[in-house]
Amino acid sequence: MNRLKPADAQSVRDYFSTELSSVLSKHKVAAENGTFDYLVELLTHYLATENFFETTKGGKFGNNYLVDLYVRYLQAGPEEKKTILKRLGDICLLVSGYFAASLTRKMVDIEYYFGMGGTAYHTLAQMQFNDLIKGLFSELSQKFQPFSNVLGELSERSGVQSNSDLLRLYERWLATGSETLREKLSHHGIASPARVNNKTPQ
Repeated sequence: MNRLKPADAQSVRDYFSTELSSVLSKHKVAAENGTFDYLVELLTHYLATENFFETTKGGKFGNNYLVDLYVRYLQAGPEEKKTILKRLGDICLLVSGYFAASLTRKMVDIEYYFGMGGTAYHTLAQMQFNDLIKGLFSELSQKFQPFSNVLGELSERSGVQSNSDLLRLYERWLATGSETLREKLSHHGIASPARVNNKTPQ
């Protein structure tokens, strides 16, 4: 599994922290400190390709289907429900914001992601967390669309505007080992491991 080295992770985190602060200010969208930190960590975590995409049984990356996540939620126990709802909210926020361009080729529109993601965070806020965590998910739910818009501008700044763009870049890098592609992925805050003898570390 690909992992960011601590120094690389901090560099990516600092990049998103600076950019997010700038865009939130531009859009006049307020975020509590905990929510701001959550959004930075969300970007840092999920823009590592293996964290964003579901992995098939064959080890290949597949799409994130909301209906699959929802079915798993319905069948899960209490603690697992929290994990699934969090991923559901996070994926909806990223797709509707950072990867909004990908929705032009899908049957469901952005309002579907707003509704599904906002509801996931709202449901989390009603569960048994401390007041700080409840407040965090409540703010993410209430400001889901403004936060999505902010992530959309971050995407425009980065030049990677759909999850398919991200996947294509990553797959091309896997196939070629191109250092140029690796640097492009890193420039966009996307983690890719170093290659040794044209093989990707496991």
